[in-house]
Amino acid sequence: MNYKLIYRILFLVLILKSVTTTAQDSSLVENTDQKSYRLYTEKKWTELIKFGKSAIKKGDDYFYLRMRIGIAYYEKKNFSLAENEFKKALSFNSTDELALEYLYYCYVFNGKTEDARFLSKTFSNELLQKIGIDKQSKVDFVIIEGGTKITDSTSYYDASKKKESNYFDPATYFHVGLNHSIKNRVSLFHAITYYKQQNFVNKINQTQYYLKASIPIKNNWLIMPALHFVHIKTTSVFTSTTVPPIGPFPGPPPKQQTITSISKSNYIVGSIAAQKNINKFTLGIGTTVSNMNNVTQYIHSGYAHYSIFGNSKLMLGCTDYIHTTTNYSTINNSLAPFIYIQPLKKLSLKASYLINSGNNIIEENGYIVNNSADLTKSRWGILANFSLTKHLSVYGLYQLENKQENVQLFNYKYNVIIGGIKITP
Repeated sequence: MNYKLIYRILFLVLILKSVTTTAQDSSLVENTDQKSYRLYTEKKWTELIKFGKSAIKKGDDYFYLRMRIGIAYYEKKNFSLAENEFKKALSFNSTDELALEYLYYCYVFNGKTEDARFLSKTFSNELLQKIGIDKQSKVDFVIIEGGTKITDSTSYYDASKKKESNYFDPATYFHVGLNHSIKNRVSLFHAITYYKQQNFVNKINQTQYYLKASIPIKNNWLIMPALHFVHIKTTSVFTSTTVPPIGPFPGPPPKQQTITSISKSNYIVGSIAAQKNINKFTLGIGTTVSNMNNVTQYIHSGYAHYSIFGNSKLMLGCTDYIHTTTNYSTINNSLAPFIYIQPLKKLSLKASYLINSGNNIIEENGYIVNNSADLTKSRWGILANFSLTKHLSVYGLYQLENKQENVQLFNYKYNVIIGGIKITP
């Protein structure tokens, strides 16, 4: 038997098989590229996404395929999933300016201002000029708002005025906020708030300063430390009656004098939160510590937001607050779901609800401070925003608070009405 001949035949067979397999693989990649390109030029976005995902599962994964899938998602306005594809494309070619530009706009259209600014640090001067951010303002926006809160008809008989009076007069509220960036790396939000209200016990003047930093880091993480300083001036007016001592002769009549008592106090709220974007989800956790009213309160929160279409057209979300003022011997829970919808290009609406127990809480990473002695049991809210121009929008907020008075434990309601403007340079 000629073994050398057999070995030669087997060797040729193996070579032919290898060449055939390689040719088939090359043909497969070529067919994938050709078909995905044809679907791209024909703008068959849904079919392109389906075909591209199938090809990736079979092992075809390269820059142009990811770019075409990303553009398909982008054209369907699913910016969350488009973002993932452009990131995959950049893993093949980290300097491709078209992929960087698309990723930048995905961030912008999904409201990820900090991520967009951070990404732009890597852009060339030509790309910065093309997008129009080579001379971008460091100020992201300015908000100015004001409003009031009006109680329902709950009243009592005021002996000094000899008439029915509200337990709580309408409040005055004014708020100014500014968001800006530092070297496109850190975003800072400053806010000053003034609040004034007269009630049946005293008059409150409250001034607040809030500062929050938003720091984007790798893998879609955002770290947000915050500090809130609250100064409260409480003015109480009461009448004191002086009775003369009893003696053998009639004395002067009793005297009444009005005494005004003023007290001032300062409180600090510290908070930190971490947030991560995963496809259509935004997930976050946070902790807030407060010494409001000289009581230490710990508030731990977790939230999840889901973008149904991968953009800002329709979003659902919920925040869960676990809080205690007794160093965890007693733990309370509050829940705040919301729905956000953008029915028109210039109009957005957000409906929210809060169900609360135990104590009032501080919300939104230490931003919303509720230091009322009366418990907010629940709260409904609707926020409407309308864009007048590219740089100017107006908004209005209505809330209905269900409250419980602290001492007499009667229930009452607050109608909160706020209007504001937002200026984007």
